[in-house]
Amino acid sequence: MLKNSDILTLLFDMKEKGFNVDKEIFKTSQNSKVDLETLKFINQNRPLEIAQFYELIRKNYNDKKSKLYKNIVNEEIDLDETVITLSVLLTQILLFSKKLENGDKITFLKHSRADEISSVLNEFFINYDLTKSVKLLTLIKADLKVFESFK
Repeated sequence: MLKNSDILTLLFDMKEKGFNVDKEIFKTSQNSKVDLETLKFINQNRPLEIAQFYELIRKNYNDKKSKLYKNIVNEEIDLDETVITLSVLLTQILLFSKKLENGDKITFLKHSRADEISSVLNEFFINYDLTKSVKLLTLIKADLKVFESFK
C-alpha cells in the first residue's frame, strides 16, 4: 500500500505538471496516516497503476470467472487456497508490470506489495506456517477495498 512518502512524491510530481496540490501536500505532510481523500484526488487526476491492476482483477473475475478476485475478497479465508492465491497474485502482478515503463514498474511493484508477497511465500516454503500468509492476504483485501471505494 502507499505510504505518506509515496503520496508526497506523487503530489510533487503532479505539481510539476501544473496541478494545484498545495492543500493536499500540506494535509499529507501534517498527517501520519494516508489521507484517503488525498489518495482519491490523486487517483482521479493521475490514475494509479495499483488501482488499475485491482480493477483488472475484478474485471477478469466478472468476465472470465477468474477465482483470484473472489479468493482475495472472500470473507472466509480458505487456508488451503491462501498460498495459491498469493502465488497467483504475484504472477499477475509481474505480468501487469511488464506493460509499464521502468519508473512506473518500480512504483507499482512497491505499491502492490510484491516484495511482501514474495517474502511470505518464501517463509511458508521454509516453515509451512500460514499465519503471515493469512495476515498479508487480509491487508491486500483492505488495499483492494480502498481502491474500489473510489469508484
